[in-house]
Amino acid sequence: MGIKNRNIVVAILLSIVTCGIYGLFWIYSLVTDAQKVIGESDILVLILCFILPFVGYYMLEKKFAAACAEKGIEHTDNSILYLILGLVGLGIVDMCMVQNDLNKLADTDAE
Repeated sequence: MGIKNRNIVVAILLSIVTCGIYGLFWIYSLVTDAQKVIGESDILVLILCFILPFVGYYMLEKKFAAACAEKGIEHTDNSILYLILGLVGLGIVDMCMVQNDLNKLADTDAE
């Protein structure tokens, strides 16, 4: 699939050190990697992840969970959790959870 395994702690630290610039790159990378699994490119989800992250991650997770189910990949749909975390201002936790799911897929791809 071509998903890159990223260290979550390093990504958070780089986001802090670069005053959020790396965070923007990280969001873009998360969405594009997840869309590789989904098998379609949706510019609306990408834009929403930047403008209204709680809605963007909710939509991304819904599509991601459906694609994983179609491909027989074990995955739990956390879309409601992403929505709640985003609404209370914990979007960084959403990013970490998405990256964790993508890292699991990248690890199974490498094997």
